[in-house]
Amino acid sequence: MHLAPIDNSRIDETPTPGDAEGFAVLVERHHRDLLVYASALTRDPVTARDIVQEAFIVAYQKIGVFDVTRDFATWMRGIVRNKWREWLRKNRRYDLSENEIARIDADIAAWQTSRQREENTMFEALEQCIGKLPETLVETVRCYYFEGLNGDEVSAKLHISAAAVRKRLERARILLRQCLDRQLEEI
Repeated sequence: MHLAPIDNSRIDETPTPGDAEGFAVLVERHHRDLLVYASALTRDPVTARDIVQEAFIVAYQKIGVFDVTRDFATWMRGIVRNKWREWLRKNRRYDLSENEIARIDADIAAWQTSRQREENTMFEALEQCIGKLPETLVETVRCYYFEGLNGDEVSAKLHISAAAVRKRLERARILLRQCLDRQLEEI
């Protein structure tokens, strides 16, 4: 698995009307969570994907009315919920009570918050652990996982054999796993 570097420079930005790139960042950031939410409502992954896609289309069209003082994820869940209700009316399917919808909404919001904290903690721990590796291993890890080079390309770039690349990556993974286990036990 290759890890792509994440552009954290736009993490706290909210898109402005017509800012397609900023909106794309928000779509990428919230897509999975909204699929979970829509799946909880529809109990059908195909329908959930359709609803989320339609919700993002509506959001993009209405981004000019988005109140930047509000939480984007909450706004999007409202749009998904409305699209789900439209789907119910069209398909005459089951309906959830307002209490059930509120419970699902609260559960998803809590899950998103805890997942965000866990991911931030995990990435911070990973970054610290990478910093503790010997420079030769850091160099190999960065080439392979962050730059997305394959083993032969890393070998050529670092002027070492392919076997040495494999061995360095194996050693780095072992050291990172040990370091992460220690770091996450402390949290």
